[in-house]
Amino acid sequence: MQPKRLKIIGLGLITALLLLVFGNMDRLPFTSISGESAIAQQTTPTPTPTPTPEATPEATPEATPEPAPPPEPTNSVEALPLSGSAFKDPQGRFEVGIIQDFNVGFAGNFPLFESPDGNLAYTVVARYRESDRTLPELAIAQIAIEIFERGEGFRPGNFETLGTGEVQMPWTGTLKIGARSQPMSGVIFARQAGNQILVLLVSATAAGAPNIEGAVAALSDTLQPL
Repeated sequence: MQPKRLKIIGLGLITALLLLVFGNMDRLPFTSISGESAIAQQTTPTPTPTPTPEATPEATPEATPEPAPPPEPTNSVEALPLSGSAFKDPQGRFEVGIIQDFNVGFAGNFPLFESPDGNLAYTVVARYRESDRTLPELAIAQIAIEIFERGEGFRPGNFETLGTGEVQMPWTGTLKIGARSQPMSGVIFARQAGNQILVLLVSATAAGAPNIEGAVAALSDTLQPL
């Protein structure tokens, strides 16, 4: 059977993730592999990437992230099933789980994970700090926002502190390509790990939105430094 591949042509979530991370996709190398191949590639160098785009020079954002009010007690979220093998960043920065049946590709140094129906996707971005001093959760949330604020239509919500060095926040956006538009939503989970800030971004179409919380529940504990 021909392996399924990630889609970057048209109005897909992978296009949205690339625009969120890079602002545009001009001359960005993209490779696509199946989920099973991704596991094997853990110990294989990635295709020669272009240099990782530098973060936008630090500037005061239009709005400072605000903590969300304490959530009301809810039923526990059922995590989406994982494949059983973690994706290990070939550059030795982090590892993260692969949701069952998801396909994996790369854009430069960034892994991209997509559901078979194209309605749910996620990526991980790592940012190094000058030291491993513990940052307040507000600062971690601000770093996460700054990573994606160049992205088209990106609007973060209030952040929630999950524990020391961990925050989570919802986000919404509308991806426009030509005359077409696609509303998107998702969640950002960020964790400080020593001198790294590891940021997981989950993105979904309206059809995939019911699985956002299940994806975060499955992946948040698997996002760890190497």
